[in-house]
Amino acid sequence: MVFGFCWVLAFIMAMNEFVTIVAAITWYYSDKEIPDDDGIPGDSDVSTGMWWSIRYHGGTLAFGSFILAIIWMIRIIFEYISKKMEDATGENGCTKCLVGCCRCCLACFDRFIRYLNRNAYIYCALSGESFCTSAINSFCLILKNAAKFGFVEGISSCFMFIAKFFISTLTTLISFFVLRAMVKVSSVYAPLFIMFLFSYIVAGIFIEIFDTGANTILQCYILDREVLCDDEHIPRSLKKFFSDAEVQAAMDKDKTQEVRQNLIEDDYPAPSNQMA
Repeated sequence: MVFGFCWVLAFIMAMNEFVTIVAAITWYYSDKEIPDDDGIPGDSDVSTGMWWSIRYHGGTLAFGSFILAIIWMIRIIFEYISKKMEDATGENGCTKCLVGCCRCCLACFDRFIRYLNRNAYIYCALSGESFCTSAINSFCLILKNAAKFGFVEGISSCFMFIAKFFISTLTTLISFFVLRAMVKVSSVYAPLFIMFLFSYIVAGIFIEIFDTGANTILQCYILDREVLCDDEHIPRSLKKFFSDAEVQAAMDKDKTQEVRQNLIEDDYPAPSNQMA
């Protein structure tokens, strides 16, 4: 029962993410030179993503969500066992440390699977291949272009944090004036904190669409440049961004540091702990 609920929830999340991915792909490969009926160049089709997710890629989304549901079940079972262990051992510091380390590892693995699933869905929407093939190809593509993905992820994370903080702060400020005008309370700090927390969570849900779209457009760009060798559909702003001298220097710096670290590890291996 619990596993079925987790699977259905993960599948709904996967469909929602896939619709966003297809919307970004349809915009990327649309004609962005001529304005449409709405006066904005480029066209993203949400209905196409909903149709593809049901007609062509339902099994892919179900398999990816099945893997994520297994991870969630493992975390639920672990939380139950850890609760029993902490109740049995009391305030044992070693037990708390062990439980905390295991909880951290499971949380990191959960994030890794979500990131892998998202990039597999992107590659699947682009190529039409199966989940496993798309996951392997997208993972290799990310490793090959780690500097670009890391640079874009860093920029998008900064913009996402600024946007979430600005939205939640503005919502809290408006709530402050509304509370003062409509309700008399002894202290407004607790309601305002709750307002800030809920607005930050809601803003994070909506801003997550920006992160998914950024990763999708980046994969489309890399596939066009390295696989198809075609820059017809690449937006001018994206060409200008990656051709900027400062951006190129930042990515080259990341590559240089990575190569230097690999050379150091090859030339100077870690000393062994064996005693002479």
